[in-house]
Amino acid sequence: MTTIWSWIPWIIAGAVVAWSWWQRRTTRAATEVAPTTAPTATSSTASLLPTSEHFIDLLDVGVLFLHSNGVIITYNETAAQLLDLHPHNRGQSIMSVVRDHQLDDFVAETMIRGERDEMLLPRRNPARTLKVSAQTLSSAHDTTVMVVIIRDITQISQLERARRDMVASVSHELRTPLAALKLLSETIATNPPADVAHRMALRISDEVDTLNHLVNDLHDLSQIEAGRIALQLAPHPPITHVLRVIERMTPAADEHHIQLQHDVSDALPLVLSDANRVDQVLLNLVHNAVKFTPNHGQITIHAHMVSLPEHQLGRSQIPANHPHGDWMLFSVSDSGAGIPAEHQQRIFERFYKVDQARTRGSGSGLGLAIARHLIEGHGGRIWVNSTVGLGTTFYFTLPTAHDSSAPY
Repeated sequence: MTTIWSWIPWIIAGAVVAWSWWQRRTTRAATEVAPTTAPTATSSTASLLPTSEHFIDLLDVGVLFLHSNGVIITYNETAAQLLDLHPHNRGQSIMSVVRDHQLDDFVAETMIRGERDEMLLPRRNPARTLKVSAQTLSSAHDTTVMVVIIRDITQISQLERARRDMVASVSHELRTPLAALKLLSETIATNPPADVAHRMALRISDEVDTLNHLVNDLHDLSQIEAGRIALQLAPHPPITHVLRVIERMTPAADEHHIQLQHDVSDALPLVLSDANRVDQVLLNLVHNAVKFTPNHGQITIHAHMVSLPEHQLGRSQIPANHPHGDWMLFSVSDSGAGIPAEHQQRIFERFYKVDQARTRGSGSGLGLAIARHLIEGHGGRIWVNSTVGLGTTFYFTLPTAHDSSAPY
């Protein structure tokens, strides 16, 4: 949608052309009338006025002035950064400087038509997307000048792509439970036997739970990414987080004869944590472990304190970018199918899922993305170590309550 703001660069560009012509005319007239006169107050004041280069340098978009033959007249600092221009490029053709046939053809065709036009110009090094607009302007002496406005819309393009991916992913996640709900409700509407209707009602309840879980995850992720969730940090014993999650997940584990256990001492130092959010992370990790672990498997939760001197980071399983200091290292290990190496770098992305054929049940694909945000909000890190056929271990760290060096 065109707004008054989109015309500001063009208005300023036209003013620059007019100002440059007026400045040249005034200077020439002053020289002809009084070439030897001393500077007056008026001429002194005029010398303080900004030149055309100063005008265009005030803009946060790239501005490029070209002759009708495509030769560069001048440009501002933003244009220099976006197109990698240098002072000696003035007086050279746009093609010889930028070396982009798409841009050169666009400039030539716009000059011929004499109408405003725009295009998207992808750049490779560094990778970004530029939006280029061009329009011809005529001075008082009928000299045609082309003004090219360049905007870096890389971030806007990335946000738009993320929005499209989000809509597509949410639509896909909603389709399955909604289709099941429709089929189940239509079955109940046919007045089936009581036992069949009862099973259908339980299935409907399960599908509603699935939808509710997806909506809650979407809400949590949107609030976290928008910075609207403030962690309520307080000292907590690590064992309390672990015992609460084991209590909640034991029925699901027992259903598949999975042994759910922990190796966490009640003498460990306190952690500085948001109790509800850390429970949410642990619950998600254990829930995933139950889904990936076959019947009669085993899941174990560990926790122990680690002291990370700055010079030792990256030499062990701890990520190289982990802050130094004293941390509580939690882990959730399972004896499941394992995660292939090609998936391990992406499982913390929104909606990314490993092969669901190897899992027990489905998920929204948002749990690990939420977990990453929450753990990093505590100043810690979360990562995974897995071998296909041998199981998976998820690790995350929380700051200890006595460590003043941790970035709370």
